[in-house]
Amino acid sequence: MKEKTIKIPIYHGELTMILCSDWKAVNDKYSIEVLPNMDGVVFKPETDSLGTEYIVAFNRPPDGSVIAHESVHLVNLLSIDKGFRPDFYNDEHQAYLTEWFYEQIENFIKN
Repeated sequence: MKEKTIKIPIYHGELTMILCSDWKAVNDKYSIEVLPNMDGVVFKPETDSLGTEYIVAFNRPPDGSVIAHESVHLVNLLSIDKGFRPDFYNDEHQAYLTEWFYEQIENFIKN
């Protein structure tokens, strides 16, 4: 299992990225049940008392579409934790975060 944790700039918190060959390691480590047919998952660990830890995991190297999909989940989860309300006329922070999450995940998978 490959794993890397990085700081989230501006918005604070940490992002842990995981690439595993199957979900057993993730399920065991975090006491969750990711279904075998899922390509990726975003969640917060039970130990996150401050609302600042985010985890994205993949059971195989993801396509760009899967990275984009999970990045949107990360943006929404962080937005809920930080109290951001969606603004469809001024969505720059959503676009910035989506781009940033995508790039971090893509770099993690490549390296």
